[in-house]
Amino acid sequence: MDELTWYGIVHQVPILQAEGLDYMEDYLKTHSVSSFLEIGTAIGRTALRAAKINPNCRIITIERKPEMIQEARKNFEKYDTAHQIELIEGDARVVPIPERTFDCIFIDAAKNQYRTFFERFAPMLEKDGVIISDNMNFHGMVDHPERTNNRHTRALLRRIREYREFLASLEDYETEFLEIGDGIAVTRRKNTDV
Repeated sequence: MDELTWYGIVHQVPILQAEGLDYMEDYLKTHSVSSFLEIGTAIGRTALRAAKINPNCRIITIERKPEMIQEARKNFEKYDTAHQIELIEGDARVVPIPERTFDCIFIDAAKNQYRTFFERFAPMLEKDGVIISDNMNFHGMVDHPERTNNRHTRALLRRIREYREFLASLEDYETEFLEIGDGIAVTRRKNTDV
């Protein structure tokens, strides 16, 4: 796995920071996650970690960039997990995926599409499952947009802020914002049994 981390750093692939990955690993172990959906495969590092934690976990990961798809497939073969991980090629907003439910849904793709991803995939969440969204702080700039003069980056920061507000406003879900890695949001359905 260190080799994948190194590859991500050298090739400037946006990968989950070590602290965030440790949190994810701990969550997957503690909650015996057996079904995992990832939006944004990149080089396959997070999907591989999930597969290593639980060899019986079924994993679906979605990626649209051809160069990332090629690298991820190569890594899945190398680490002998291709039988366990289903890589779906295409835009996560519209690509067909099997009708299944998941214990954990991980959103780490186009930041300006997070709300679209959430709305599309939340119905696939198991009753006691979670949706984990990465990059909620975006290098500390979401709360400090003055740190950049780039118009595109400012628009992206605004979209992330809007997504955080969206999560906080949901009536059927509760979200915990954690200062881990680049900031993660952990969203669960509210207990409707009481």
